[in-house]
Amino acid sequence: MSGSRCFTLARLIAPVFAAAALAAAPASAADFPSRPIKLVVPAPPGGAGDISARAIAEGMGAKLGQPVIVENRPGAATLLGLRAVVRDQPDGYTMALLPVTGVAIATTMYDNVPSLEKDFSYVAGVVNAPHMLVAPAGQQSATVTELVARLKAAPGRYNYASQGVGSLSHLESALFLDGSKAQAEHVPYKGSAEALPGLMSGETAFMFDSVASVRTHVAAGKLVALATSASGRVPQFPDIPTMAELGVTDLKADNPFAFVTPAGTPPAVVAVLTDAVRTALEDPKIIETLTRAGMVPAFHPPKDIARIAADDLAFWPGLARRVGAKKE
Repeated sequence: MSGSRCFTLARLIAPVFAAAALAAAPASAADFPSRPIKLVVPAPPGGAGDISARAIAEGMGAKLGQPVIVENRPGAATLLGLRAVVRDQPDGYTMALLPVTGVAIATTMYDNVPSLEKDFSYVAGVVNAPHMLVAPAGQQSATVTELVARLKAAPGRYNYASQGVGSLSHLESALFLDGSKAQAEHVPYKGSAEALPGLMSGETAFMFDSVASVRTHVAAGKLVALATSASGRVPQFPDIPTMAELGVTDLKADNPFAFVTPAGTPPAVVAVLTDAVRTALEDPKIIETLTRAGMVPAFHPPKDIARIAADDLAFWPGLARRVGAKKE
């Protein structure tokens, strides 16, 4: 083949390869987003996390000029939806709401848990879902001191409720009992909906549960809020102390949630999404919606929320194993 023919063939083929490479490459930050973005919420519709995700998604859409569409994919303790996201294209068009502490604990309880360190690109921390220590109203446990005194006066007589073996509410209770040198028997339930009726009737003496789950029962006088396990006081209950303020310094759980994309998403694309989250969380209406749902707005840039995830991964699985939580 002559040199001129080779040169001509190269000129013909080059545009084809260039077009293929361009099609395979992720969109640049300048072009992103050019279509709607999917936000997977690995929980059923209507919960506090779902409400929070939808409020922030609406604010992000206004900033990005493209809708952020929430898709609920519950199942397997949030892992069904998260596994699907990990398998998706790392192009910024798929995000997920990641329950950081829950996934850290899940590494002890389940197989095939997506890795907090390897499988995600962190977009931003968005909210905390703080937990409260609550007790039945009218049972002489109006303060943590009174509750501890009751438990110590009759070791092993009282029960405590949790959302299930290995749940955050179970592990918080274990830390509380250890820190206060008290005893109580664990009664695990399948979630808050099953646990709260027994707690309100006095069948169990206390429970750690989310502000989102207990706030209406506290307002109705059926439960008494004693303390929060968060690192700071929560806006919904500003007069309720933290466990650290009461001397149980090892019990600190902010229960953060983050927006993530599949690992390998281009940093410039992640930066566009992070900026949109930051803008959404500066909107007073969105902050009001989050607070009303029982959440605490908590923006963290990618490096910070990745560090928080690493801290949770270093702490909670070890505690779960110590209290006997095992893989199902």
